[in-house]
Amino acid sequence: MQNRQGNAFLGWIAAISVAVIWGVTGVVSKPLSMAVDPLTLVFFRYVTAVIGLSIIFFFTSKSKSLSEDLGSSMRIEKKDYLKIALCGIIGQGAFSLFNFLSLSHIGATENGVIQGMQPFATVFFGMMFMNFRMNKIQWGAFIVSALCIYAMSVGPTNSIEGGTPMLGYVFVTCSMLSLAWTAHLRASLAEKYGSVVSMLYQYISVAVLGIVVVFAMDLDLSQINIILSSPLLITLLIFLGTGISGGSYLVQLYSFKQIGVEKATMALNLMPLVGYVVAVMTLGEELVFSKTVIVSIIVVALYVFTKYEGKEPAITLEAQKA
Repeated sequence: MQNRQGNAFLGWIAAISVAVIWGVTGVVSKPLSMAVDPLTLVFFRYVTAVIGLSIIFFFTSKSKSLSEDLGSSMRIEKKDYLKIALCGIIGQGAFSLFNFLSLSHIGATENGVIQGMQPFATVFFGMMFMNFRMNKIQWGAFIVSALCIYAMSVGPTNSIEGGTPMLGYVFVTCSMLSLAWTAHLRASLAEKYGSVVSMLYQYISVAVLGIVVVFAMDLDLSQINIILSSPLLITLLIFLGTGISGGSYLVQLYSFKQIGVEKATMALNLMPLVGYVVAVMTLGEELVFSKTVIVSIIVVALYVFTKYEGKEPAITLEAQKA
């Protein structure tokens, strides 16, 4: 019994760690997006992600228990090439590009709150294409969150020199929708091939497209010197490409095994709050009482929404973040 309790405790630690890792995406991206232009940064991120995830696959494929969930073979069916390319280009490439663009106009706090709306958007797309339905409690949670988002958009916003806040909200919304639109498809690919293998191929598709874009638009890859000259930026790029896009899967898988998918998924609702707190502590973003209340209400609404969600939509959340 004591061992089970210990494992459950470690499972919750792992689940919360994933929420922290994914919640600080905006904070990690902020310094990078201010140093390198967004399109080039997307290329750098996914080249790093391909390298990092390849290393992770090399080790996990040798473990029978891990390879069952993460993937044991790089073989995929030809009929899935287009699906993987779509998930990679839209669900990863467009997601990152719009995310980086938004950070030139709004703070990491606002960015993290909008990105935290993934569960709502994922279920909305499920309602449109997969016959999912929201119950009254979920509709209530969604309406409360929508009102909070509106209050945040018209309230005090972390000012970015030369930025246009409304444009930033448009960019981050496009980013969030890019990820949510492909969530169900990415979940099916992860179930079929394993999360690491399916994500690795998606990252490869973005990197390959990135090479084409580099030559077509004559992007300045010498900007990598800006990153290489700063230990902080190097660390952030590696963490963004490998930690957030790769290593977090191993941590999340452990939490699934110890406390179950449903409980581990609940922890992801902390993402907006984590992003807000870390942005205030590390980036010096403004701590406003009204914004703190809004973020807290959104976290509670997300918890209620996920708590009363049906089985099928909940499954899609397992593979919704990358």
